Amino acid sequence: MIRRSAAVALLFCAGNAVAASNYHWQHGPSLPAPVQEIYPAVHKESIYVAGGLTSGTPNFTVSDQVFRFQQGSKNWQTLPPFPVAVHHAMLVSAGEKLWSFGGFTENEDGQWINSSAVWEFNDSDGSWIKRNPMPVKLSESISAVINGKVHLAGGRTTTTDNYHWQHHMDSDWHGVFDPETSVWQSATPIPTPRNSACSVVYDDKWHVIGGRTVDNGNTAVHEVFDAAKDIWITGKPMPEAEAGIGCAVLHGSIYVFGGEYFDDAGGGVFHKVWRYEINRKRWSEATVMPVPRHGLGVVSFEDAIWLIGGAGEAGAKDTRHIVSQFTVATD
Repeated sequence: MIRRSAAVALLFCAGNAVAASNYHWQHGPSLPAPVQEIYPAVHKESIYVAGGLTSGTPNFTVSDQVFRFQQGSKNWQTLPPFPVAVHHAMLVSAGEKLWSFGGFTENEDGQWINSSAVWEFNDSDGSWIKRNPMPVKLSESISAVINGKVHLAGGRTTTTDNYHWQHHMDSDWHGVFDPETSVWQSATPIPTPRNSACSVVYDDKWHVIGGRTVDNGNTAVHEVFDAAKDIWITGKPMPEAEAGIGCAVLHGSIYVFGGEYFDDAGGGVFHKVWRYEINRKRWSEATVMPVPRHGLGVVSFEDAIWLIGGAGEAGAKDTRHIVSQFTVATD
């Protein structure tokens, strides 16, 4: 575990001085079980986590568990299981409904099968209803809700005839889903096809940050989608190429957490927290994670950023049930 004092140089954001010592960490309520490679969502004042990779034999198993943390609660609830064990499925709240898009399931040989499945959560009994599938098979993508529509882009995809991991490819597909009609439309493809990125929406602009490509590893690319014009704009890249990251917006800045890298020694996990001042278009190192990890879920909830689960080592090892809460004091 890497620990470092947060009391370092003074940082500035949109004219307001923010000392590094004003970044605060505290433990949140731990998950009922360790899990990584999750894309949680905030839905009706609750956080939902579905599927992922959890501790097992030899290193992990694919999970069908669903957890919910309700505002004002002290502990997570375990809900009825997801219809299939899945990891890297994207949860999105839109149109007063909670949706799950894509993800990887396993076949009888243990191969990861890329999915086009769309599931709708039934709030009344915790079940999931299968809806019309996506036009493509997609996992490890990014999502946004803009003007009530769900945008999905990037991620790993596959051909109809070949499901094996080594045959997956990066997707440039950009689809828009109407939660009222369940109709998909195509939008301008993402300029840099990649997977394992993170994204946020701020002022109706969709920031897609980092990620990795199947052939060339981690990337620092930062691209911004303007939905009003249906165009992608090149943003200022991250200071470091990272993938398996999570990000969220707090007080007008984007914060990027965690991630992993692979090298001849096996790789590792990033500990720096990067901050992007949206109005100033400037990156800086904000602080460090007390418990560095990748494959974590990151959401904004109750005026804090929640870092959920993840793994303390590159790959599927050292899966955690830890939840961290990150806040920024601006006074």
